[in-house]
Amino acid sequence: MPLYEYYCADCEGRFELLRPVSAASQDQPCPQCDNDAKRMVSREFSAFIFRDGSARRLPDDGGYMHLGKKVKNMITSSTDAFSHPELNPEPPPAPPTIEEIEAFEAQQHQKLEIDPEFRGRVIDDSFRREADIKRRMVSTRGSKVEEHAKRRALNIERAVKKETSS
Repeated sequence: MPLYEYYCADCEGRFELLRPVSAASQDQPCPQCDNDAKRMVSREFSAFIFRDGSARRLPDDGGYMHLGKKVKNMITSSTDAFSHPELNPEPPPAPPTIEEIEAFEAQQHQKLEIDPEFRGRVIDDSFRREADIKRRMVSTRGSKVEEHAKRRALNIERAVKKETSS
């Protein structure tokens, strides 16, 4: 049942009552002087809707709150309670060092020397490390020397893929 506000003109008293909607417009007896009091429209109005299982205040802009901060999307994956992907974005990957690029290049040269019948690949830590270095080489920018080393290493990788596919 909604809460309605009433005003008594005789004693100038105000009071609130929980009333069914069907009886809201009927005059109610004043609790102080027992005269009829008319319903008045409240100055404050709060409306709530339910969205995603929780009460939302109107107007609803479609956003969410996470630890007192406004976010656009709710958390949909598993994470700890104190982080949110919009508030705590992952830092960009660090560019690979010259040593990592040279190690990647050396691995590509070693692949060329492997017997063609034994080119089966086992996914281990070195494969993951190589994939991580390649991802960082492609997605980051470095100095002129680093960029030259990256191009050389990626060209060697393309040559290895070309030879292994033939």
